[in-house]
Amino acid sequence: MKKLNTIWTFFFSAILMTVIHNSAWAAEVSAPIDINKSVTFKGDFDKLKADFVAKVPLLKLMPNVDSMTPQGQADAYFYRMKPMGKMGVSHVAEYTAIYNYEVQDDKLVSVWTNIPGTGNADLSGKAVYTKGNHGEIVVHLTIKGSLNKIEVPALYVMGAGSVTRGIFESNIDQYLKNITKNYGA
Repeated sequence: MKKLNTIWTFFFSAILMTVIHNSAWAAEVSAPIDINKSVTFKGDFDKLKADFVAKVPLLKLMPNVDSMTPQGQADAYFYRMKPMGKMGVSHVAEYTAIYNYEVQDDKLVSVWTNIPGTGNADLSGKAVYTKGNHGEIVVHLTIKGSLNKIEVPALYVMGAGSVTRGIFESNIDQYLKNITKNYGA
């Protein structure tokens, strides 16, 4: 009889946790994004400049992009990221940004601005690629905004924003590694 009670207790506990996890007790959280990162490496600035002018090859180096769709206006793209998350929390960031490009001899600047209301993320930023001395390339990247409408069970509200932000920041770190790998000497 004691074994049967233990089985029933386990069974009802599992059902209760599943209901709580998927219940109306769910909440939406946001994850503020404020990234300021740089990387310096020896590389081929001319190759980087050619891809910068072509635009899409450089944009495609961002990891975990599920789709990147050109929009009706020039240099506007709708991004849909692959799901980010851990422990049952998953977020698919979507946003549209307009890019402005500036090409100089030794400096490339890309500034993107979020178009409000086009997804569940609000991300704007700036990437500066500078030709340094002795064949070095310096990449400086800043991104500000937020990932919004991250749906989580109430039990995860406190940590969901920081976990999602951490996963997004690891994508940015991987982007910088991809730049180094593709244009490094």
